[in-house]
Amino acid sequence: MSLRLFIGGMRGSRPVTGGDFEEFGGDTTALLLVGSGGERLVLDAGTGMHAVAGQLAEMGPGEVTVLFSHYHLDHLAGLTMNPLFYRSGWSFQLMGPTLAAGGVRDAVTRLLAPPYWPLPVERMSARLEFAESAAQMQVGCLRVRSCPVPHPGGCLAYRIDDTNSGGALVFATDLEWSQRTEAHEAAFLALCREPKPADMLAIDAHFARENAQAFAGWGHSTWEDGVEIAAAAGIRQVLLGHHAPEADDRALRALESQVQKRSAGSLLARAGQWLTVDG
Repeated sequence: MSLRLFIGGMRGSRPVTGGDFEEFGGDTTALLLVGSGGERLVLDAGTGMHAVAGQLAEMGPGEVTVLFSHYHLDHLAGLTMNPLFYRSGWSFQLMGPTLAAGGVRDAVTRLLAPPYWPLPVERMSARLEFAESAAQMQVGCLRVRSCPVPHPGGCLAYRIDDTNSGGALVFATDLEWSQRTEAHEAAFLALCREPKPADMLAIDAHFARENAQAFAGWGHSTWEDGVEIAAAAGIRQVLLGHHAPEADDRALRALESQVQKRSAGSLLARAGQWLTVDG
């Protein structure tokens, strides 16, 4: 088996709805990785979490690890949309960084409690456990590493290597590459390159360089950044996401065509899509 990736959503900042957003989807970031040993690892819990939960439900009850890059609401709100929290037989290991404003337990238990949500964590049927993400972790055959990236309030990028299949994914949302320090750049490129170039880079591409300067400090990168980082790291396939909420299907199709003229191995994330991360 290979390392497989399901895109629940990869919209940026806020969800959008309507017929103009059907192809690429309107839900915010939530991805599901299924390892070659059947491991289930969720990356962020934006509103795309409801689609991720649907895929998990088809696989049946068991253990799921949820990794948070940070705790801004567009990456957290989907926890309220996960019906599996209310079913016995499910176990969720919720992991994320400790940032200046708090850690994973603080973020999750504050959201899943009154006045924001009627049922607190203690009343859910599934088992929920909390842990701080470490620089290196192991989830079955999935080796997980992380490094900080520039984003207001802090954020982590993750690399996941399937030690059986050899497939490797780097997940980097949200980050503002133009605000990087030398230390940021060195650490992130090492994450992308070592022990071998990752097979896929899933990265924030909210802006294009022609309009990014007006939004300096907002915490997001350009599609050009993603393509250039992948080339520098030797990564063949780039999955561009964190789509701007105002970018409809027509605009994103046009952008994808522009991107692929520069990097044939690049594509824009489409909600509901399964991809294989080959080693």
